[in-house]
Parts: sequence; C-alpha cells; structure tokens
Amino acid sequence: MSTDNDSAGPVRILDHPSAIDATARIVAGARRRLWIRSLELEAWLFDHPAVLDALRGFATSGRDVQVLVLLHDAAAPQTARLRLLDLAQRLPSVFQFREVDDPAYRENRAALVANDVGGYYFRAQGDAVAGSASFEARARAQQLQQRFEEIWERSRPVTEYRALGI
Repeated sequence: MSTDNDSAGPVRILDHPSAIDATARIVAGARRRLWIRSLELEAWLFDHPAVLDALRGFATSGRDVQVLVLLHDAAAPQTARLRLLDLAQRLPSVFQFREVDDPAYRENRAALVANDVGGYYFRAQGDAVAGSASFEARARAQQLQQRFEEIWERSRPVTEYRALGI
C-alpha cells in the first residue's frame, strides 16, 4: 500500500505483501464482527502468519466476537489443509462458514474482508490480488456488509468443517 495517510480513503492493493498487511490490519481493528468472502480461502492470504495471528487474537479476545466466512468452494480449503480451518475447529462458536450455492450469486466472484468499524479489503475479481482497501470507511464497509448478508442468508451452512461433523 502506498499512501501518505492510510485512513484518508481507499488505497489500491496491487501485491501480496500489501494485501496481507491490509487484511491483518482490518482483522486486528475489528471490535466484534468480521465478514470474509472468498472463492476458496486463498492460502497465500489466509494461511499467512500475520493474518492467522490477527484472526487468533480477534477470536480469543473474549468479547463475544464472530467471524462469518462465505466461500464459493468449500472443498478447496479442506483439501489444502489450511491452518485457518484448524483454528476455526478449535473455536466453533466464533467461526461460521457457508458456501454460495445460488447460481445467481456464484456469478459474482468478488472477495472481501471487512470489519465492524469501517475497514475493508475488496477484490472485484476474487482470484486476483488487486483491489482496494480502507480502514475508516463506514459507509462503504456497511454497503459491502449488507450485500454479504444478503448472500449469506441464501447460502448453505458448511457442516463438513465441524470437527465431529455434527
């Protein structure tokens, strides 16, 4: 991310290090809720130690927190054996997963990490790194969250991630 004032407005994210930094910052800045939309929980981002540490810190903060994760392909993270899934299985009351199964919503391949204080990293093409991020854009973050919630309500719960499959 190259900007003189990160909180002034959206910044362009063009590479993995900037995406990782922005994601870790958004997760760390969350108070009680995180929204994640991803095609398949890309390992380069969600298995990166900085992002995992931020997620672990958020999830174990003891503040009645919640992480909602919306995926296009729920099988891919299991096959890749992502460490994020291990964390989620240890904290099932914090992490909830759903898979987009409505064809109308599957056409939209956007990816998102957003928090409840106005931070977001949005990628219009979820299989690309390029996107935009902001850390104090409540109106835009709320708009993204509302769209997320609409899709979330019409998606299937991913029960196969549960440690015992129940």
